[in-house]
Amino acid sequence: MNQLEGGLWPGTRMKSTHQARRMALHQSLEQLEVNTPGSGFTRLNEQLNDWIDGQGLQQGMLHLTCLHTSASLTINENADPRVLHDLQRWMDAVVPQDGSGPLNPDGTRIRYRHDDEGRDDMPAHIRTALTSQTLSLSIDGGRLLLGTWQGIYLWEHRSAAHKRRIACHAVGVLRPSREGLAAGPHRENAATLLQRRNTSKLNSLVQARHDPEAWATDGGADTDVDLLVDRLHDIAQEE
Repeated sequence: MNQLEGGLWPGTRMKSTHQARRMALHQSLEQLEVNTPGSGFTRLNEQLNDWIDGQGLQQGMLHLTCLHTSASLTINENADPRVLHDLQRWMDAVVPQDGSGPLNPDGTRIRYRHDDEGRDDMPAHIRTALTSQTLSLSIDGGRLLLGTWQGIYLWEHRSAAHKRRIACHAVGVLRPSREGLAAGPHRENAATLLQRRNTSKLNSLVQARHDPEAWATDGGADTDVDLLVDRLHDIAQEE
């Protein structure tokens, strides 16, 4: 069995103080406030990335917790708004906000007992139970590591506007100092930055061109935005 030599196994060396300092982990915990317009989705990507940038994190993990029992967190399509529209319609059908719940044996619906804040009170709690209160996400290059078509959303389950709080707990390595940026192992090259800007621009163009009534007026035929989205998906998969 190998013996320790001066507190170290043979063939190993202590890291320098400089190396150890660069690997030290930093953590931040803060609550972000998000105003919702009522039932539906509020995108969080930009606000979260701004917060990460303010903490100076280069790489690590971000854990999110929605601090409410009538709203939740989800990751979904960020290019075609019809996806979010369809999700909301599905939820409205599965958990109606009319104050009534499951069927009695005689076929009548049971009224919810918890209705202190209105007919949408208990349905909002059920919708929260069916979705997610927490998300854990990777941070790379000082930003959230997400797919091209992924958006992070706060899903409001109450009918009225609310001010929501989300706990953001980030743990990771701080970005290198400006002097060490050139030699830093996580420095983003020009191609990565260009791809990120192009992705954001393409998403903006898709959303700007979207006509929510086009699907019905075209008799079910693909609209130009459908074709564009399909082509962008193909490009993303080719890279």
